[in-house]
Amino acid sequence: MTSPPAIPPRAGLQTPACDVWVVRNALSSRTAWEDALATVERVGCRRIYLQVSGRWDAFYPSQVFGRPAAAPFGPGWEDPFGEALAEARARGIEVHAWVNAMLAWSAEEPPPAGHVFRSHPDWFVADAGGRSMRSLSRADLDRRGLRGEGWFLDPAVLEVRSELRRFILELVLRYPVDGVHLDYIRYPSGWAPVGGAATVTYLVGLIRDDLARVQPGVRLSAAVLPVPDVARETFGQDWAEWLGRGVLDEAVPMVYRDDADAVLKVVDAYPDALAHGRLRIGVRLDGIAPGEVRRAAAELAEVGVPGVALFSHNLLMEDRAWREVTDLLAGLSGP
Repeated sequence: MTSPPAIPPRAGLQTPACDVWVVRNALSSRTAWEDALATVERVGCRRIYLQVSGRWDAFYPSQVFGRPAAAPFGPGWEDPFGEALAEARARGIEVHAWVNAMLAWSAEEPPPAGHVFRSHPDWFVADAGGRSMRSLSRADLDRRGLRGEGWFLDPAVLEVRSELRRFILELVLRYPVDGVHLDYIRYPSGWAPVGGAATVTYLVGLIRDDLARVQPGVRLSAAVLPVPDVARETFGQDWAEWLGRGVLDEAVPMVYRDDADAVLKVVDAYPDALAHGRLRIGVRLDGIAPGEVRRAAAELAEVGVPGVALFSHNLLMEDRAWREVTDLLAGLSGP
């Protein structure tokens, strides 16, 4: 499938921005990375959220988190994130280091020895009855509505906050990233305790302060649930407050809908006080056609949203409707 026909640009207006979430399998080998980078360039996006930590592990030689068991770092690829960062930046692509914050593990089989899942079972979220999530099986989690997610660490635990902050500090001091992008910076659905939103906000604020102290030019963003009230009440993720207080530079609401009208309906419901200019609207590509993403980007620009984020590079490569799309937003314009 080829790209949709270009929409004639209007004088004096800028093209909406286009980002891509690049999942950690892109760092499993040099070949996988080269394919991912070529895909990002094919669709014309100039920013990536490159997943450097998926399950409290690191795709570089870290002194804080261990290496992923399933990702061999071979000769010439001993530092996957470092190599990928240098190559992307050389091509003029922004790289924001994507870190899964509270999600520690999700697979049925346990992680390697030394992983936080094994070494610190007391760091995990507990339910209202005091039962630790860590004591539940994969099947138990599925029955509780957490299919597709996993075991979450508790941001109220001092050691959890400290280890995550140490990792992010190591990351930004070692590599010239453009930003840090937090994902799963929340409680699992239905597990947020009373005061949970304040606890997560406190952690985000600590990370913000850390960055301001050591690398003030590094931007802080987060992938967030799409409806602010639901995000706050159900997940302890008060991202509207984070933007309002300047704790977060940008939020990327994951508005995973199947057409432009449905995406716009969510964004139109955002309060007027929400800083639309500091949003990138996330779309999941296996549920929406390329033409609908173009239309959404154009109409979002009209209400001050500067761009969209595509989930994910894998779907750009695998989904039939997206495999041959080039320069997705070329010819569009916005304010």
